Amino acid sequence: MAKIRTAEEIARKWVRGCLGAFLKGKKDLSWIKGVIKNSGVLQHEGLLLDIFIDLLRYEKLPRYQAILRVCRKEGWL
Repeated sequence: MAKIRTAEEIARKWVRGCLGAFLKGKKDLSWIKGVIKNSGVLQHEGLLLDIFIDLLRYEKLPRYQAILRVCRKEGWL
């Protein structure tokens, strides 16, 4: 029997992967902002914060700080 993933699991995996691409310089700030806004991750309380915590090893990168600032400014965190 195939495991059925929840919408939360799908959103987590999608946004985490996209944030990883952004942090590695593959995409720009407006792209990742759109991904977060349209992914459904914001519908799950605390999920975006959990994803940022998972990626704390990147916290010193300017890109991590930039998207973190944007998310706080938008009221997503």
